[in-house]
Amino acid sequence: MRPGQAKSMSGSILPPERGPSIKPAEMWDEKDRHHRQDAKTLIEYAYKRLKIGIIRGHLAPGSKLKIERLRKEYGVASSTLREALSLLVADSLVTAEGQQGFRVVQMSIEDFREICSLRKMMETLALRESIANGDEDWEAGVVGAFHKLNLIDFKRLNSSEALVDAYNERNHAFHEALVAACRSSWVRRFRSVLYDNARRYRHLSVAKGGIRPGIQAEHRAIMEAALARDADLACRLSEEHIDLTLHRLAQFPAEEIAAGFPGLPRRGIAAPTSAAARPRARAAKRS
Repeated sequence: MRPGQAKSMSGSILPPERGPSIKPAEMWDEKDRHHRQDAKTLIEYAYKRLKIGIIRGHLAPGSKLKIERLRKEYGVASSTLREALSLLVADSLVTAEGQQGFRVVQMSIEDFREICSLRKMMETLALRESIANGDEDWEAGVVGAFHKLNLIDFKRLNSSEALVDAYNERNHAFHEALVAACRSSWVRRFRSVLYDNARRYRHLSVAKGGIRPGIQAEHRAIMEAALARDADLACRLSEEHIDLTLHRLAQFPAEEIAAGFPGLPRRGIAAPTSAAARPRARAAKRS
């Protein structure tokens, strides 16, 4: 998918390398401590923390992941970090460069376009099977995840990175709930890898441009189609949902996508609303 991953797929000049920001162990925030307490092993702890850092853009695209710096920050052994980084290589979030160590995978609109194309295949396969197999517990999980997602204060989202993080986590939980009844481990595995890679771009889009207009209506329409067991409609709306995110991110300059999230200004970017969102948007405008 990414030939020559150590280079930008778009061929553009890459931003200056940024290493991970280092925090002493005593300054770990509450989430860091929870990650360590919840992890079954130190490898799992390091893997999850690195993965979150990459998805949120705190570990910059293309940056070298220096074992010694990460060892001091995370408080784990070098061998533990190498094991965790090897798992992230399998997830296509990190590249291994032979004897030169590890780097965070680059970001580009070409890469995201390919991810979205493959994601639509896996997402609709998983969603169709989930709709066919889902029981009352599955329905309750979808409704609950949708409700929790909509409790986010969308008006304050642009002013708080914590709210951006909360929105992205709840958005992830909603989409996971939709496919929770899919029984194919292969479909779920491939979908998960693609979804996590897409999360990097979605996090950047939300952090820089805020929530796309009409996205709540998009989520509601997908949920209602799934609960009505209308697999064709639910899959079509899901594909449109993915395409709209791609369209919005494509409006950002290539160098900003390549640089990732840290230190970049937010900007409002107009995006088309989905067919599901348009009637609600027109009604809101009239009122």
